[in-house]
Amino acid sequence: MSKEEGVTLAGAFWSLSPVVAITSSWQGRVNAQIAVTVVTASIVYSFPRLLVGIWKGNYTHEFIINSKAFAVHILRKDQLEIVKNFGFYTGREREKLKGIPYDSGVTGSPILKDAHSYADCRVINAMDGGDMTAFLVNVVDGGILSGREWMTLDYFYYTAPPEWISEYGEKLSRSVALSLERIHKIDYTPWIP
Repeated sequence: MSKEEGVTLAGAFWSLSPVVAITSSWQGRVNAQIAVTVVTASIVYSFPRLLVGIWKGNYTHEFIINSKAFAVHILRKDQLEIVKNFGFYTGREREKLKGIPYDSGVTGSPILKDAHSYADCRVINAMDGGDMTAFLVNVVDGGILSGREWMTLDYFYYTAPPEWISEYGEKLSRSVALSLERIHKIDYTPWIP
């Protein structure tokens, strides 16, 4: 397989995964972001686990590292505005959850009242990926909030207004430039819970 074919294959996993909102709480503050790297990490139904990739440049990364908890929300196709609010801006400069109804979950993480579904998670291990951290989590609570169809990244790209795609493309280019500086700087020290 060529490098180009590998990139194409990896892109399929990225574009076909559900678009999820990640929320976390730390020291009385809350934050949210969009993520596309969430996969199941256990075949044991009674002990559900997920593997979630969070880019180190995201403000939420700091919340997760310190609180060791976060919630994953699968978004519906009618929630494009949430993607823009949580994914285009940083929580360092604005309160992303202002005006968005949520409750505090078992872990203390915000649980959105309006989403397809959610999983409240506690971090049990982590692996440094250079520009991101892969968090292995136990799902401690969760549920389906509405049965409508969820959003994929492909759906977002085909449905969002062209000016959003342009704006996000610029943000993504800046993020990729930062990632390229860090991607091979992996700390192999084991994570201590």
